[in-house]
Amino acid sequence: ALDKLIAALGKTGTFAVDLETDSLDALAANIVGLSFCIDEGKAFYIPVGHRERTQLSFDTVSEKLRPVLADATKAKVTHNGKYDSTVLIENGIDIDNLSFDTMIAAYLLGEKSLGLKALAFNRLGIEMTPITSLIGTGAKQKTFDNVTISDAAPYACADADMTLRLAHIFEKELKEQGLWK
Repeated sequence: ALDKLIAALGKTGTFAVDLETDSLDALAANIVGLSFCIDEGKAFYIPVGHRERTQLSFDTVSEKLRPVLADATKAKVTHNGKYDSTVLIENGIDIDNLSFDTMIAAYLLGEKSLGLKALAFNRLGIEMTPITSLIGTGAKQKTFDNVTISDAAPYACADADMTLRLAHIFEKELKEQGLWK
């Protein structure tokens, strides 16, 4: 399945990428999983750092992903790309042609809330699962590596999917408002 995903990413010109990590500190975060979306409504999740052991190793996955993420001919779309690119680099994966960041686009378009969940609701009418429903809050809050893969996958896939959907909307609006450059 990983090889099929790598092949699909290699055939497309643009895809969304999103990370799930065990920390908000980009310099200390370990990658728990990576999600990718090539077409709206179709996303993929690669678990690499969950406490469950039914997953590929990070080394195996990163070795196969490095070429496609470093490929300058492939446009990568993110939400909060500064965080994701920092985490990737800190974990030994370069990302080239980070062409669109929906968080920056939302800021330029004057959105009041820059969070992905709020943007998906306000712009797409889609209510996403809040992270707190997976990791909890307060003293009982856990890190994402403790979330089961079966719960993490739909959450992470939705993040990548909504990022790509928002990018399509925001790109058009940025161009219409003369903000693309």
